[in-house]
Amino acid sequence: MFSETYRRMNAPISPSPALSAETLSKTRCAPRPRLLRPAVLAAVLALCLAAPALAAQTEAGYQALYRIAPAAAQFFQPVRRSCTDSGVTMEVVAVQVEGDTAQAYIALTGDTVDETCDLFDSYNFHLPFDQIGHCELVDYDAATHTAVFLCTTKTMDGKPIPAGGKMTFSLGCFLSGREAAEDQTVDIVPADYAAEAEAVSAEELSSAYWRSGGSYSDDTAKSLLDASPMLRPGGPIAVPAEGLSIAAMGYAGGLFHVQVCRGDAAQLDNHCWLWLVDENGERVEALYSAGFSSSAEDGARLDYDEYVFDIAPEVLARCTLHGDFYTSSTRTEGSWRITFPLENT
Repeated sequence: MFSETYRRMNAPISPSPALSAETLSKTRCAPRPRLLRPAVLAAVLALCLAAPALAAQTEAGYQALYRIAPAAAQFFQPVRRSCTDSGVTMEVVAVQVEGDTAQAYIALTGDTVDETCDLFDSYNFHLPFDQIGHCELVDYDAATHTAVFLCTTKTMDGKPIPAGGKMTFSLGCFLSGREAAEDQTVDIVPADYAAEAEAVSAEELSSAYWRSGGSYSDDTAKSLLDASPMLRPGGPIAVPAEGLSIAAMGYAGGLFHVQVCRGDAAQLDNHCWLWLVDENGERVEALYSAGFSSSAEDGARLDYDEYVFDIAPEVLARCTLHGDFYTSSTRTEGSWRITFPLENT
């Protein structure tokens, strides 16, 4: 009796069929994610692992990977003991690793390679740790036009070179046909240029840089460099060596200036050092030297060095100009890169 009465009382408040259907739909289980088959999973993993290896196969990919993960870049870089570009072959001959130092004998072979070959600081050691390195020419075979360099690198923290690694050595250019003409007398009479010369202030030379030479205190050097102007390029007055010319001479700011044009020094690294010799045969060094860059009419870069002497005109009248001159005739550009294990051979 009670159950019948309870049913009649609750029947009017039962949910509608539409509401029941909606509620039931929300309780259905979502479909379970599909698991990758073992073969598909293996392919995905292989692709992830292959990406760095593929990147290391191209120069751009290798450089990008090396910047963010040098250890990975070296791990995936394939061993390549020789490389040929611009008619020149670079190869590793022998390797020695001991403690914090790794050394490699690296050979260059080609028609533009000679006994004066200079890597011109265009080389790089690629390693997954901080290091310092240098290269020096140790042998040359004229019959095969082969120059051998001893390339040495050391860890900066003094820790041992990690075992089982690889080193990549790259080169962008080298110089040859280098000549040195030392202690040469310049065919010019300094006294002929004892007058005041046309000059420009340091502020006008937006590309000026300074380097010092001679004996004086730092404060004195700074004072001279701040006050002394530079000569306006002209000439050439004399050409003591191919690729090096005397562009201007004269007094400016009470000091005697001798200006040398080096051409584009970034191309062939032509450079020199000048001094005066007085009537007693005594060498008179420059008080300091300074330099700047400008452009020729055709837009080519021109580098100038200026040697400044604190010498009176009457003493200059009895002096001669001398110098050491270093030039190169050939620049060979290319993209050489070899990779080899860091293990004794």
